[in-house]
Amino acid sequence: MKVICNRVALLEALTVAGSVVASRTPKPALQCVKLTAEGNELTLSATDLEVAIRYRDNQVEISEPGELLVSADRLRDIVRESVDDTLSIESAAEMVQVKGQDSLFKIYTQPTEGFPPIPGYEGESDFEIVAGQLKQLIAQTIFSAAKESTRYAFNGVLLNVKGKQVSLVSTDGRRLAEARGDLISSGKTPKEGSLAIIPVKALAMIERLLTDPEEAVGFQLRENQIVVHTPNATLSSILVEGQFPPYEDVIPKDADKKMTAATLELLSAIKRASLLTNEESKGVRMSFSKKGLVLSSQSPGAGEATVNFPCKYEGDDLDIGFNPAFLIDALKVVAAEEVSFEASAGNRPGLLKGGPSFQYVIMPVNLQ
Repeated sequence: MKVICNRVALLEALTVAGSVVASRTPKPALQCVKLTAEGNELTLSATDLEVAIRYRDNQVEISEPGELLVSADRLRDIVRESVDDTLSIESAAEMVQVKGQDSLFKIYTQPTEGFPPIPGYEGESDFEIVAGQLKQLIAQTIFSAAKESTRYAFNGVLLNVKGKQVSLVSTDGRRLAEARGDLISSGKTPKEGSLAIIPVKALAMIERLLTDPEEAVGFQLRENQIVVHTPNATLSSILVEGQFPPYEDVIPKDADKKMTAATLELLSAIKRASLLTNEESKGVRMSFSKKGLVLSSQSPGAGEATVNFPCKYEGDDLDIGFNPAFLIDALKVVAAEEVSFEASAGNRPGLLKGGPSFQYVIMPVNLQ
């Protein structure tokens, strides 16, 4: 194999592929990236046996096709520290040579036979969505998935496709985020719809691949697996096993108290009210009345904070407390300029809405 590569494009490809590579594994092949030079593009493949990616780099000149398996970290570090505009990659016996104008690196390679097969993307998509919308849906849900949980379904994000509609839903048991959008096509989706729980790592990788907001992103759902295709990459992932909770049941439907406010102004007020909270006192009290909203917090040894926030409010007076970090997380990803907050009582969940396509359920905290 002999290829001349644009260094910047190669570094981007290695960085993306390298984020899938297993950091700790007894199998040396899983710490490697597979380079395949064929036609007019260089394909970089990597996997940790749960998530796999094929990333295509077409800013190359291939004089000899071929393939090799090399340490992902070492090759990425060499390319990153290089000062050349282009680099030459050439396989030789059990080594690969990376040449610059004033440098030559020789890295030992691994047998390509030891690299596991990676699913491809063949045939039509089950459904397609515009990248810009998909990126927004991911950003609005991935943050509220459980980081650690004995209920494995909480460690992923639910993909729910029905008709021309798609929604992503995530929860960690203390909050729940749902974002909805429209599909470009859904010709191969069953009439009853499709459900899949995507691991957080795979969803973060998909978000990273979405560089052009106008491009179409294709999905194929297979048994226990999802395959996602963009113009530059194909990503596959094993799905999370388990039953996602019936999330519709936890969305409040009887709220009789409602606040409406500008998104960024409310975000600023909550950030300021949370400045004097600590690990022992994480809550911010929200006191609603006809006069508006008063946010307050206090913590032993730190002090007290009070922020008066004018807003539109309908309903009886309400005192309710929340972890401010949970509210801040949601408000940072709201795309609408205005949000509404609904609740029924101080000990019942609150519902934050940002436009017609995003809603966020948050459990209150005890401030006694």
